[in-house]
Amino acid sequence: MATRTISKPRGRPNNRFGDRRIEVLRAAANVFSDLGFRQATLEDVARELGMTRAALYHYARSKDALLTACGDIARQQLIEALGLSRGEPDGRARLAAFFRRYAEIVSEDFGRCFVLTDFSEMAEDERETTRKAQLALGKAVATMIEEGIADGSVRRCKPVVTSRLLYAAFNGIARLPAGPDRPPALEMADDFLEVLFEGLVPRS
Repeated sequence: MATRTISKPRGRPNNRFGDRRIEVLRAAANVFSDLGFRQATLEDVARELGMTRAALYHYARSKDALLTACGDIARQQLIEALGLSRGEPDGRARLAAFFRRYAEIVSEDFGRCFVLTDFSEMAEDERETTRKAQLALGKAVATMIEEGIADGSVRRCKPVVTSRLLYAAFNGIARLPAGPDRPPALEMADDFLEVLFEGLVPRS
């Protein structure tokens, strides 16, 4: 597998070990997303980084440890996205702000890994942590929808069902292959939101 160019993370640690560890985690997230966590090996991750498996043990002792660390970063990014959305003036604007950022996150290394790794492939602790995070994210979006209904920016609907629909649509972004024909994440987010907010009924 060809070695990818790994971009520097936001808020990266200000030390050499921290920089390299983030680079290792980015590579692991990419390998797990591309090959599938079950099929991927530590040798695949080491090869992606141009290091030996023994050197990789300096940063993580197992695939499960790498996946947990990648999941922790993705969950933190999503929590921050929820926090930023709270500054918007109404429920619909909060939904738009969150899912525009969500589209960016699931287009990147850790978010893709978070979305594409199946529960059945995770160790028990990581599976439970991810399940709780997904439930909390779903509840947060349902709350935004309820707020939108209350303030008049969202029409009456079933908040839980609508929350699931939004996530199902945006999670599809993580499955799109990279390449020059792939639209930017924010462009896709705006296209999705227009259809999901306005529907398919012709406008008079």
